[in-house]
Amino acid sequence: MLKKLCAITVFCAVLAGCGYVDEYERQVHDWEPVYCYQSLAAAECYRAPKHADARRLVNYYGPHPSRYDAPPAVDLPAPKAPVMVNYWVKDPEPTPRIAPSAITVGDDADRPWLTEAGRAETAARETKIALESSATGTHALLRRIADGAAGGTVGAQNETRFEAPSDSAPDIYIDIPEPDTQVR
Repeated sequence: MLKKLCAITVFCAVLAGCGYVDEYERQVHDWEPVYCYQSLAAAECYRAPKHADARRLVNYYGPHPSRYDAPPAVDLPAPKAPVMVNYWVKDPEPTPRIAPSAITVGDDADRPWLTEAGRAETAARETKIALESSATGTHALLRRIADGAAGGTVGAQNETRFEAPSDSAPDIYIDIPEPDTQVR
């Protein structure tokens, strides 16, 4: 009795092995084989299954990929370290440092922004930028230019006076030198 039961179980197992893997395979078994695998950009399809990419299988038509024999595994050589060398070639890293000069306390010749003249120049530049960035600043800048011209910064000969386009200060005049006049 036990022998009959074992024989029937073996016969059923053999018949089950000859069937389809799942219902989907039964529907697409007779179609032209196409096996699609997910890549970084999109799905890539092939005529034969790629067993190395079995985990990336998206869909297939034709026999299930397990019906094909997998290629034998490739024996990869064991990784080994490169040959040891007795020298090292590397350019030195740049080190930030002050330019070589005779720097002493109070000697700021190589750093003009630390001198009184340099500070004044920086402050004047910042003030000019602040004045140029607004309409009020523009009017104040025109006044400064007019005051500077009246103080003798522009040559007094061949000058032409133009009224500055201003609604708030109509009494501002700018002395603009002729093209042949030099600015001192």
